[in-house]
Amino acid sequence: MRPRTRRAIALLACLLALPLAAPRAEACGLFYYQRALSPERRPSLAREKVLLIHDAARGRQHFVREVSFRRADQRLGFVVPTPTRPEVAAVQRTPFTKLRDRLPFAAVGHGSIGVGNAYGSGAGGGGSSGGVEVLATEKVGSFTAFVLAASDAEGLAKWLRDNELSGTDATTRWLEHYVAMGFYYVALRYDPPADAKASDKTIAAETIRISFDTPLPYYPYFEPEVDTPQSGPRLLEVWTITSARVIPVARTDDAGWRRPLKPGKEYTRRPTIEAALDDELEGLLPAGDLVVQTFQDQKRSRRGFGDILFASAAPKTFSAEEAAALGPLLGILDPGLVGGGR
Repeated sequence: MRPRTRRAIALLACLLALPLAAPRAEACGLFYYQRALSPERRPSLAREKVLLIHDAARGRQHFVREVSFRRADQRLGFVVPTPTRPEVAAVQRTPFTKLRDRLPFAAVGHGSIGVGNAYGSGAGGGGSSGGVEVLATEKVGSFTAFVLAASDAEGLAKWLRDNELSGTDATTRWLEHYVAMGFYYVALRYDPPADAKASDKTIAAETIRISFDTPLPYYPYFEPEVDTPQSGPRLLEVWTITSARVIPVARTDDAGWRRPLKPGKEYTRRPTIEAALDDELEGLLPAGDLVVQTFQDQKRSRRGFGDILFASAAPKTFSAEEAAALGPLLGILDPGLVGGGR
């Protein structure tokens, strides 16, 4: 086993052994690419719901996401980085209504990416240009999803600009972070209806599934700096479905580790869990025991936090194959472990 992989495993072991600080309440940053709009006209993310299904035996994660926007009369979008090549698909029926009803966060009574006008579908890529390769393009309701690989952050930033996107130095630095780790990207453009009007009314977009290989459950929590604060409250709701209990942890700027999400109720009866999902998603569940954990996040800023890894709550040993699969996550565990680029 290579020294840096051993170091990564040692870091994971430390995470499981040490008490972690509670979430910090800080002021909110939303990452999306935008045109040159005045702050009062810029769309903002009002709510995000995530179902994260991780099959440890297969090393496969299904990231189901639904977002709601305010002032969504402009083309907008966001980028979802993934440690391995992702697949993108529409979810025919949102799971979150049943999840909230049957697997709630707490007991009742207790307290972007705009990429021109190119549309497409299927696995066909758009070729490579400037260190950027378009691996696939999918039309998912109001979204167009571009699966990208990039070996150069400036080239990726240029690709975004050339496709009618506005970028900043902060977003380029954000891209550099993931290019150095060899990540892939799902660039999602939301195209509003022709009759959309700017208002503070919340508009929910379609539910999307992004699936990729990873030995640990992963949530892309790290965001670039923004020049204007988030307008209004922002709520993140997460349901994780795993084979064993997990603890969400994120590296912070002070080189420490914190639990950035507030935990809620947990559920372990498989029939109850299966009943909360339609067949489309039930078929993605891992075999054997299941644990559903619920989390919320209401921070007004993710400043200072890196991406979230969901570490096993119980001591865990890694096989050689599992240890090798940790490679794409090394930079999340410790930036000093990044070997640089794809």
